[in-house]
Amino acid sequence: MKIAFSYNISRRHVTEKYLSDTLAPGSAIHFDLDQFRPNISVLKLLEIAEKNHQFPDVFAHLVHTPGLPCDLTLAPLPTVSLDIDSFGWTDSRIRWSMLFDYVFVWHLSFAPLYKAAGHPNVFALPHAVDANLFSQGGSAGIRPLDLGWVGEFGYGHYARRRRIIELLAARFTINDFRRRYTKEETAELYRHCKIVVNISRDDFPSEANMRCYEGMAGGALLITGMPTELTEWGFREGEHFVGWRHEGEILDLVDYYLRHQEKTSEISQNGQKMTLSNFTFQCCMDKMTTVLQVHPRQLLAPARNWPPEDVFLTYLEYYYRYQLLDPTLEEFAKLRNAGPKAYRKGLPMVLKTMRHVLARSLF
Repeated sequence: MKIAFSYNISRRHVTEKYLSDTLAPGSAIHFDLDQFRPNISVLKLLEIAEKNHQFPDVFAHLVHTPGLPCDLTLAPLPTVSLDIDSFGWTDSRIRWSMLFDYVFVWHLSFAPLYKAAGHPNVFALPHAVDANLFSQGGSAGIRPLDLGWVGEFGYGHYARRRRIIELLAARFTINDFRRRYTKEETAELYRHCKIVVNISRDDFPSEANMRCYEGMAGGALLITGMPTELTEWGFREGEHFVGWRHEGEILDLVDYYLRHQEKTSEISQNGQKMTLSNFTFQCCMDKMTTVLQVHPRQLLAPARNWPPEDVFLTYLEYYYRYQLLDPTLEEFAKLRNAGPKAYRKGLPMVLKTMRHVLARSLF
Protein backbone atom coordinates (compact mmCIF):
# COMPACT_ATOMS: atom_id res chain seq x y z
CA MET A 1 0.00 0.00 0.00
CA LYS A 2 1.25 3.47 -0.93
CA ILE A 3 0.23 6.37 1.29
CA ALA A 4 0.60 10.06 0.41
CA PHE A 5 1.23 12.24 3.48
CA SER A 6 0.62 15.99 3.54
CA TYR A 7 1.83 18.33 6.29
CA ASN A 8 3.78 21.52 6.85
CA ILE A 9 7.40 20.61 7.49
CA SER A 10 7.74 23.67 9.74
CA ARG A 11 5.06 22.28 12.07
CA ARG A 12 5.31 18.56 11.44
CA HIS A 13 4.38 16.35 14.40
CA VAL A 14 7.08 13.86 15.33
CA THR A 15 4.52 11.06 15.75
CA GLU A 16 3.39 11.35 12.13
CA LYS A 17 7.00 11.49 10.96
CA TYR A 18 8.04 8.36 12.85
CA LEU A 19 4.89 6.56 11.71
CA SER A 20 5.49 7.30 8.03
CA ASP A 21 9.15 6.33 8.43
CA THR A 22 8.07 2.74 9.12
CA LEU A 23 6.71 2.27 5.60
CA ALA A 24 8.83 0.36 3.12
CA PRO A 25 10.98 2.45 0.77
CA GLY A 26 8.84 3.87 -2.02
CA SER A 27 5.58 3.33 -0.13
CA ALA A 28 5.39 6.85 1.32
CA ILE A 29 4.79 9.95 -0.80
CA HIS A 30 5.36 13.30 0.91
CA PHE A 31 3.78 16.68 0.24
CA ASP A 32 5.21 19.58 2.25
CA LEU A 33 2.51 22.24 2.18
CA ASP A 34 5.16 24.86 2.99
CA GLN A 35 6.15 24.41 -0.65
CA PHE A 36 2.58 25.00 -1.90
CA ARG A 37 -0.38 27.16 -1.09
CA PRO A 38 -1.80 26.03 2.30
CA ASN A 39 -5.15 25.33 0.64
CA ILE A 40 -3.88 23.68 -2.53
CA SER A 41 -6.36 21.22 -3.99
CA VAL A 42 -5.81 17.57 -3.16
CA LEU A 43 -6.62 16.94 -6.81
CA LYS A 44 -3.63 19.05 -7.80
CA LEU A 45 -1.37 17.15 -5.38
CA LEU A 46 -2.51 13.84 -6.85
CA GLU A 47 -1.83 15.21 -10.31
CA ILE A 48 1.72 16.11 -9.25
CA ALA A 49 2.20 12.61 -7.85
CA GLU A 50 1.02 11.06 -11.10
CA LYS A 51 3.42 13.19 -13.13
CA ASN A 52 6.21 11.81 -10.93
CA HIS A 53 4.96 8.26 -11.60
CA GLN A 54 3.68 7.91 -8.04
CA PHE A 55 0.23 6.45 -7.51
CA PRO A 56 -0.96 6.49 -3.88
CA ASP A 57 -3.74 4.25 -2.63
CA VAL A 58 -4.58 6.60 0.24
CA PHE A 59 -4.13 10.32 0.97
CA ALA A 60 -3.36 11.13 4.64
CA HIS A 61 -3.23 14.62 6.12
CA LEU A 62 -1.71 15.65 9.45
CA VAL A 63 -4.40 17.72 11.19
CA HIS A 64 -1.92 19.68 13.23
CA THR A 65 -0.37 22.13 10.81
CA PRO A 66 -1.32 25.41 9.09
CA GLY A 67 -2.45 23.87 5.86
CA LEU A 68 -5.42 21.81 4.69
CA PRO A 69 -5.82 20.75 1.05
CA CYS A 70 -9.17 21.74 -0.40
CA ASP A 71 -11.44 19.45 -2.43
CA LEU A 72 -11.06 16.52 -0.03
CA THR A 73 -14.72 15.69 -0.60
CA LEU A 74 -13.94 15.26 -4.31
CA ALA A 75 -10.89 13.04 -3.86
CA PRO A 76 -11.11 9.85 -5.96
CA LEU A 77 -9.29 7.81 -3.31
CA PRO A 78 -9.75 7.37 0.45
CA THR A 79 -8.60 10.24 2.62
CA VAL A 80 -7.27 9.90 6.17
CA SER A 81 -7.13 12.39 9.01
CA LEU A 82 -4.13 11.91 11.30
CA ASP A 83 -5.50 13.71 14.36
CA ILE A 84 -2.78 13.43 16.99
CA ASP A 85 -3.52 16.10 19.61
CA SER A 86 -7.29 15.73 19.82
CA PHE A 87 -7.46 17.47 23.20
CA GLY A 88 -6.86 20.85 21.52
CA TRP A 89 -9.82 22.45 19.70
CA THR A 90 -11.68 19.16 20.06
CA ASP A 91 -15.05 20.37 18.76
CA SER A 92 -13.36 21.93 15.73
CA ARG A 93 -11.29 18.81 15.08
CA ILE A 94 -14.42 16.69 15.13
CA ARG A 95 -15.99 18.94 12.48
CA TRP A 96 -12.82 18.81 10.36
CA SER A 97 -12.78 15.03 10.62
CA MET A 98 -15.99 14.89 8.62
CA LEU A 99 -14.02 15.91 5.51
CA PHE A 100 -12.08 12.62 5.67
CA ASP A 101 -13.06 9.02 4.96
CA TYR A 102 -11.02 7.64 7.87
CA VAL A 103 -9.95 9.24 11.14
CA PHE A 104 -7.09 8.07 13.36
CA VAL A 105 -6.78 9.63 16.81
CA TRP A 106 -4.03 9.08 19.38
CA HIS A 107 -6.13 9.27 22.52
CA LEU A 108 -8.43 6.31 23.09
CA SER A 109 -11.00 8.21 25.13
CA PHE A 110 -11.58 10.71 22.30
CA ALA A 111 -12.60 8.16 19.66
CA PRO A 112 -16.19 7.84 21.01
CA LEU A 113 -16.66 11.60 20.67
CA TYR A 114 -15.92 11.48 16.94
CA LYS A 115 -18.18 8.46 16.52
CA ALA A 116 -21.01 10.07 18.47
CA ALA A 117 -20.78 13.10 16.17
CA GLY A 118 -21.49 10.82 13.24
CA HIS A 119 -18.19 9.73 11.74
CA PRO A 120 -18.34 6.06 10.68
CA ASN A 121 -14.60 5.29 10.57
CA VAL A 122 -12.72 6.36 13.71
CA PHE A 123 -9.80 4.36 15.08
CA ALA A 124 -7.39 4.93 17.95
CA LEU A 125 -3.64 4.44 17.89
CA PRO A 126 -1.28 4.86 20.86
CA HIS A 127 1.91 6.83 20.97
CA ALA A 128 4.76 4.40 20.41
CA VAL A 129 8.46 3.77 19.80
CA ASP A 130 10.57 2.77 16.81
CA ALA A 131 11.23 -0.94 17.33
CA ASN A 132 14.49 -0.65 15.39
CA LEU A 133 15.99 1.67 18.02
CA PHE A 134 15.26 -0.38 21.12
CA SER A 135 16.06 -3.94 22.13
CA GLN A 136 14.99 -6.31 24.87
CA GLY A 137 18.55 -6.21 26.18
CA GLY A 138 18.19 -2.55 27.10
CA SER A 139 17.48 -3.29 30.76
CA ALA A 140 20.93 -4.73 31.36
CA GLY A 141 24.24 -2.93 31.62
CA ILE A 142 25.49 0.18 33.41
CA ARG A 143 23.06 3.06 33.87
CA PRO A 144 25.11 6.04 35.03
CA LEU A 145 22.23 8.52 35.09
CA ASP A 146 19.62 8.60 37.84
CA LEU A 147 17.15 10.31 35.54
CA GLY A 148 16.69 10.92 31.83
CA TRP A 149 14.63 13.64 30.24
CA VAL A 150 13.86 14.64 26.65
CA GLY A 151 11.09 17.14 25.99
CA GLU A 152 9.82 20.65 25.43
CA PHE A 153 9.71 23.47 27.98
CA GLY A 154 9.04 26.50 25.82
CA TYR A 155 5.24 26.71 25.93
CA GLY A 156 2.91 28.03 28.61
CA HIS A 157 1.30 24.63 29.15
CA TYR A 158 4.67 23.25 30.31
CA ALA A 159 5.13 25.52 33.35
CA ARG A 160 4.71 22.69 35.87
CA ARG A 161 7.03 20.47 33.84
CA ARG A 162 9.88 22.99 33.93
CA ARG A 163 9.48 23.53 37.65
CA ILE A 164 9.57 19.84 38.51
CA ILE A 165 12.43 18.86 36.19
CA GLU A 166 14.60 21.73 37.43
CA LEU A 167 13.91 20.60 41.01
CA LEU A 168 14.89 17.01 40.17
CA ALA A 169 18.02 18.13 38.33
CA ALA A 170 19.20 19.96 41.43
CA ARG A 171 19.10 16.75 43.45
CA PHE A 172 19.79 13.83 41.08
CA THR A 173 22.17 13.00 38.23
CA ILE A 174 20.43 13.85 34.96
CA ASN A 175 21.32 14.52 31.32
CA ASP A 176 21.36 17.99 29.75
CA PHE A 177 17.59 18.31 29.67
CA ARG A 178 17.59 21.69 27.89
CA ARG A 179 19.05 20.45 24.59
CA ARG A 180 17.24 18.73 21.73
CA TYR A 181 17.84 15.05 20.97
CA THR A 182 17.36 12.98 17.83
CA LYS A 183 15.30 9.83 18.12
CA GLU A 184 18.52 7.79 18.03
CA GLU A 185 20.02 9.91 20.82
CA THR A 186 16.81 9.63 22.83
CA ALA A 187 16.86 5.83 22.67
CA GLU A 188 20.51 5.78 23.72
CA LEU A 189 19.86 8.18 26.58
CA TYR A 190 17.00 6.13 28.02
CA ARG A 191 19.18 3.01 27.89
CA HIS A 192 21.61 4.82 30.20
CA CYS A 193 19.24 6.13 32.86
CA LYS A 194 17.54 4.35 35.73
CA ILE A 195 14.34 6.38 35.86
CA VAL A 196 12.25 8.55 33.53
CA VAL A 197 9.84 10.93 35.23
CA ASN A 198 7.02 12.03 32.93
CA ILE A 199 5.32 15.39 33.36
CA SER A 200 2.56 15.76 30.79
CA ARG A 201 1.00 18.98 29.56
CA ASP A 202 -0.69 21.27 32.07
CA ASP A 203 -3.80 21.31 29.84
CA PHE A 204 -3.94 17.50 29.42
CA PRO A 205 -2.13 15.93 32.38
CA SER A 206 -3.30 12.36 31.73
CA GLU A 207 -1.61 12.18 28.32
CA ALA A 208 0.57 9.12 27.74
CA ASN A 209 3.05 10.82 25.42
CA MET A 210 5.98 9.32 23.53
CA ARG A 211 8.27 9.85 26.53
CA CYS A 212 6.31 7.25 28.48
CA TYR A 213 6.82 4.59 25.83
CA GLU A 214 10.41 5.55 24.98
CA GLY A 215 11.42 5.48 28.64
CA MET A 216 9.90 2.05 29.18
CA ALA A 217 11.29 0.71 25.89
CA GLY A 218 14.76 1.82 26.99
CA GLY A 219 14.43 -0.26 30.14
CA ALA A 220 14.11 2.69 32.52
CA LEU A 221 11.51 2.83 35.27
CA LEU A 222 8.70 5.17 34.25
CA ILE A 223 7.23 7.37 36.98
CA THR A 224 4.26 9.28 35.56
CA GLY A 225 1.28 11.28 36.77
CA MET A 226 -2.04 9.65 37.62
CA PRO A 227 -4.55 9.19 36.17
CA THR A 228 -2.84 8.25 32.92
CA GLU A 229 -3.94 7.04 29.50
CA LEU A 230 -1.51 4.14 29.91
CA THR A 231 -4.15 2.26 31.91
CA GLU A 232 -6.62 2.64 29.01
CA TRP A 233 -4.11 0.77 26.84
CA GLY A 234 -3.64 -2.07 29.34
CA PHE A 235 -0.60 -0.96 31.36
CA ARG A 236 -0.94 -1.46 35.10
CA GLU A 237 0.36 0.80 37.83
CA GLY A 238 2.87 -0.97 40.05
CA GLU A 239 3.47 -3.66 37.43
CA HIS A 240 4.57 -1.74 34.33
CA PHE A 241 5.10 1.77 35.72
CA VAL A 242 4.92 3.81 38.92
CA GLY A 243 2.33 6.56 39.35
CA TRP A 244 2.41 9.87 41.22
CA ARG A 245 -0.64 11.91 42.20
CA HIS A 246 0.87 15.01 43.79
CA GLU A 247 4.04 16.91 42.94
CA GLY A 248 5.29 16.45 46.46
CA GLU A 249 5.50 12.67 45.93
CA ILE A 250 7.91 12.77 43.02
CA LEU A 251 11.20 13.41 44.84
CA ASP A 252 10.47 10.72 47.41
CA LEU A 253 9.45 8.21 44.72
CA VAL A 254 12.65 8.79 42.75
CA ASP A 255 14.72 8.47 45.90
CA TYR A 256 12.90 5.28 46.94
CA TYR A 257 13.31 3.49 43.62
CA LEU A 258 16.94 4.51 43.27
CA ARG A 259 17.55 2.78 46.61
CA HIS A 260 15.47 -0.32 45.76
CA GLN A 261 17.03 -1.53 42.54
CA GLU A 262 15.46 -4.98 42.60
CA LYS A 263 11.94 -3.55 42.62
CA THR A 264 12.93 -0.96 40.02
CA SER A 265 14.32 -3.64 37.73
CA GLU A 266 11.20 -5.81 38.04
CA ILE A 267 8.80 -3.03 37.07
CA SER A 268 11.01 -1.59 34.34
CA GLN A 269 11.45 -4.99 32.68
CA ASN A 270 7.68 -5.54 32.69
CA GLY A 271 7.14 -2.12 31.15
CA GLN A 272 9.79 -2.71 28.52
CA LYS A 273 8.36 -6.07 27.49
CA MET A 274 4.83 -4.68 27.20
CA THR A 275 5.97 -1.68 25.17
CA LEU A 276 8.16 -3.54 22.70
CA SER A 277 5.50 -6.22 22.19
CA ASN A 278 2.55 -3.96 21.42
CA PHE A 279 3.46 -0.29 21.28
CA THR A 280 5.82 0.27 18.37
CA PHE A 281 5.30 2.42 15.29
CA GLN A 282 5.57 -0.77 13.27
CA CYS A 283 2.53 -2.17 15.16
CA CYS A 284 0.66 1.09 14.63
CA MET A 285 1.32 1.14 10.90
CA ASP A 286 0.26 -2.52 10.64
CA LYS A 287 -3.03 -1.62 12.31
CA MET A 288 -3.57 1.38 10.08
CA THR A 289 -2.90 -0.48 6.85
CA THR A 290 -5.08 -3.38 7.99
CA VAL A 291 -7.98 -0.99 8.60
CA LEU A 292 -7.51 0.59 5.19
CA GLN A 293 -7.30 -2.77 3.43
CA VAL A 294 -10.38 -4.32 5.04
CA HIS A 295 -12.66 -1.99 3.07
CA PRO A 296 -10.47 -0.76 0.23
CA ARG A 297 -11.34 2.48 -1.57
CA GLN A 298 -14.42 3.18 0.54
CA LEU A 299 -15.31 6.87 0.33
CA LEU A 300 -17.32 7.40 3.50
CA ALA A 301 -16.53 10.95 4.61
CA PRO A 302 -19.80 12.43 5.88
CA ALA A 303 -18.96 15.76 4.21
CA ARG A 304 -19.03 14.10 0.77
CA ASN A 305 -22.83 14.32 1.12
CA TRP A 306 -23.03 17.77 2.69
CA PRO A 307 -24.38 20.92 1.02
CA PRO A 308 -21.46 22.97 -0.40
CA GLU A 309 -21.91 25.80 2.11
CA ASP A 310 -21.32 23.40 5.03
CA VAL A 311 -18.09 22.19 3.44
CA PHE A 312 -16.95 25.77 2.83
CA LEU A 313 -17.66 26.71 6.45
CA THR A 314 -15.69 23.73 7.73
CA TYR A 315 -12.66 24.72 5.67
CA LEU A 316 -13.12 28.34 6.68
CA GLU A 317 -12.97 27.37 10.36
CA TYR A 318 -9.71 25.47 9.82
CA TYR A 319 -8.03 28.40 8.09
CA TYR A 320 -9.39 30.79 10.70
CA ARG A 321 -8.00 28.66 13.54
CA TYR A 322 -4.53 28.81 11.99
CA GLN A 323 -4.91 32.49 11.03
CA LEU A 324 -4.34 31.88 7.33
CA LEU A 325 -5.67 35.08 5.82
CA ASP A 326 -5.64 34.32 2.08
CA PRO A 327 -7.27 30.86 2.37
CA THR A 328 -9.82 32.33 4.81
CA LEU A 329 -10.78 35.04 2.35
CA GLU A 330 -10.94 32.54 -0.51
CA GLU A 331 -13.33 30.26 1.39
CA PHE A 332 -15.40 33.23 2.47
CA ALA A 333 -15.75 34.30 -1.16
CA LYS A 334 -17.29 30.90 -1.93
CA LEU A 335 -20.00 31.59 0.66
CA ARG A 336 -21.25 34.68 -1.15
CA ASN A 337 -23.27 32.50 -3.50
CA ALA A 338 -24.27 30.00 -0.81
CA GLY A 339 -26.88 32.14 0.90
CA PRO A 340 -27.04 34.83 3.60
CA LYS A 341 -27.13 32.40 6.55
CA ALA A 342 -23.78 30.77 5.66
CA TYR A 343 -22.34 34.19 4.87
CA ARG A 344 -23.28 35.52 8.31
CA LYS A 345 -21.78 32.45 9.99
CA GLY A 346 -18.48 32.94 8.23
CA LEU A 347 -18.14 36.69 8.69
CA PRO A 348 -16.98 36.69 12.36
CA MET A 349 -14.19 34.20 11.55
CA VAL A 350 -13.00 36.36 8.67
CA LEU A 351 -12.97 39.52 10.79
CA LYS A 352 -11.09 37.81 13.63
CA THR A 353 -8.52 36.43 11.20
CA MET A 354 -7.96 39.88 9.70
CA ARG A 355 -7.57 41.38 13.17
CA HIS A 356 -5.06 38.70 14.28
CA VAL A 357 -2.99 38.99 11.12
CA LEU A 358 -2.95 42.79 11.33
CA ALA A 359 -1.93 42.71 15.00
CA ARG A 360 0.84 40.23 14.24
CA SER A 361 2.20 42.42 11.45
CA LEU A 362 2.61 45.35 13.85
CA PHE A 363 5.13 43.50 16.04
